[in-house]
Amino acid sequence: MIYKGTLLYKPEECSHCLCVVPSRIIRWGTTTVRLLLNDVSEYRTYLELKKQRFKCKSCQRTFVADTSVAEKHCFISQKVRWSVIARLKENTSMTEIARQKNISTSSVYRVMKRFYRPLNPFKQTLPKVLCFDEFKSVRSVASAMSFIMMDGQSHALLDIVENRRLPYLERYFSRFSLATREAVQLIVIDMYAPYVSLVKKLFPNAQLIIDRFHIVQHIGRTFLNHRVKETTVRLKGNSHSQRGLGKN
Repeated sequence: MIYKGTLLYKPEECSHCLCVVPSRIIRWGTTTVRLLLNDVSEYRTYLELKKQRFKCKSCQRTFVADTSVAEKHCFISQKVRWSVIARLKENTSMTEIARQKNISTSSVYRVMKRFYRPLNPFKQTLPKVLCFDEFKSVRSVASAMSFIMMDGQSHALLDIVENRRLPYLERYFSRFSLATREAVQLIVIDMYAPYVSLVKKLFPNAQLIIDRFHIVQHIGRTFLNHRVKETTVRLKGNSHSQRGLGKN
């Protein structure tokens, strides 16, 4: 669905030289842009906006009419970005948000990075129960995986660290006071070994809990690898059985 509109007004000044003489600023054609809006009745919706271009006789430069619908050089409307921010507060992955809003995962990350305000560790305390996990980073981050920390009781997002590697996490948590880290009682992790080293070094009173999802996943992978290995050994040298297995 595409809505069409025209943006035309008399500029108060030149955006380059700040000339305020109206007679020095003249119309100089138009520029058409397509801006992404929020879906209407589940249809992907755009605004095709014809924007007036102006020329300043004083500096001989041109500029385009501004609109509050979207930021300059951005084709995602402000309402879409605010909708992304609202969804980031929910328990929804960035990939799913990107699918819902018809934008890329990188765009979702840029919105989060712009409006997200990290906690100040020196003014914050840590909850008694922490949950550590990681998620695949976007291209603008050097590390392949980023670290995420949540409150294990309220499930509130506490902070995000761009790199999940041990030196980065040690540097991050070292900014919390020892008393704050000693107050942490439980830390839920997956089977990522550096998390174990981190907890033993910086959280002396915390007990480690392995998330049962990862335990079941690990057991399932182990059984699968064992089955494949045993099947390969038993069928070794029996080409007829191998062909039959392949057909099935």
